[in-house]
Amino acid sequence: MADAAYHKFRTDRAPAPSGCPVNHDFSPFASSYMANPYAELERLRGEQPVFYSEELGYLVLTRMEDVAEVFRNADVFSSENVQDPVLPICDEAAQVLAAPDYNPIAVMSNRARPDHTRIRKYTLAGFSGRRMRSLEPFIRRRCETMVDAMLTAGSPVEFVAALGHPLPGETIFRFIGFPEADDAKLKEWTTNRLAFTWGNASDAEQVDIATKMLSYWRYCVSFVKMRQSEPADDFTSELLAAHAEDADELSYKEIESIVYGLSFAGHEIVTNFLSNGLVSLLSDRQQWEALCADSSLISNAVEEILRFNSPQTSWRRVALEDTEIAGYKIPAGTQVFLSLASANHDEAVFDDPESFDIHRENARANIAFGRGIHFCLGNRLAIMEAQITLETLTQRVPSLDLVADQTFEFFPNFTFRGPKELWLKWGG
Repeated sequence: MADAAYHKFRTDRAPAPSGCPVNHDFSPFASSYMANPYAELERLRGEQPVFYSEELGYLVLTRMEDVAEVFRNADVFSSENVQDPVLPICDEAAQVLAAPDYNPIAVMSNRARPDHTRIRKYTLAGFSGRRMRSLEPFIRRRCETMVDAMLTAGSPVEFVAALGHPLPGETIFRFIGFPEADDAKLKEWTTNRLAFTWGNASDAEQVDIATKMLSYWRYCVSFVKMRQSEPADDFTSELLAAHAEDADELSYKEIESIVYGLSFAGHEIVTNFLSNGLVSLLSDRQQWEALCADSSLISNAVEEILRFNSPQTSWRRVALEDTEIAGYKIPAGTQVFLSLASANHDEAVFDDPESFDIHRENARANIAFGRGIHFCLGNRLAIMEAQITLETLTQRVPSLDLVADQTFEFFPNFTFRGPKELWLKWGG
């Protein structure tokens, strides 16, 4: 079962493809890159759009056409590495996750065809229009309640703690079916996993996160078992019903693992989405005021946020066989860094890509949710949360603004980007 594990903790490092330029400096962990990756990516896209990062051990692709080609070619460029820690984890953290009962398996983002196709059929059904419609009133109600609390507390407020983090967490928990009474411990267990898988955490941080991951896995296992005898109107119960109908089509272990992985995907990434959106909009008062005056602009504004300031700046693949990309011969085993941030600013696709424009006609051409068979399942839910948040804030707090002279701090990691804190003010 090691090859089917949800996380694989040891990854072989492949050498640079023959003839491919080698970049000795590029690193998504650098503070300058985290503060503003777009300036460096714009330069690289013009000078060296395909290169091997010596520090990462990855082939880096920066152009939309190359990134999209890899996404589309899923049988050659596998997603099996996307949940593996980018950097080796310490022995103490590995020991925590060596517990005999910690045994989630690859299911969606890191499962290949034909199993991926089989499993995706059931998970996609869970994100049905009916389920989205049933969640919308809850999201709107909780968003309004959190905004009420912000206004009551008074200006200024730290947005991530007040709304940006709790709203996506509660939304995905209700979608899965977790009871509201467990929210506090669930938020604690599911925070900062990005530091473990995609970051450069210290040994002590790795052990702490690994301990929380184990606790959360055990909770998921217990919850699925409970739902088997006490079904409800939620995503977990739908999966269990499909399993009861045909256990060969969707296994019980796969259901446990889907539940385990979904909360991470639907929580911290959406938090960054909401925060990045406000940073972009409130940095340009004219565009914020346009949304306040005309809510019909919000839908396209959300797409432009995903393009201009995406919460997910990269993703990755590994070549399963010898192949070729952008004219370079790529041997099997080559790990590939897909720069979504760069592709979303590609001059070949977007006019004046370094400008944030909520009226941009092709904003939907962004690649923030990927392409092909692994296109993000939760895209509709994430977009709905962003739209509701912007609708609520523009209607309730049109004077909302950034606290002046704040410096945004970003957690150094391979893939995700959003401010740790975002201070907002209003009322004058």
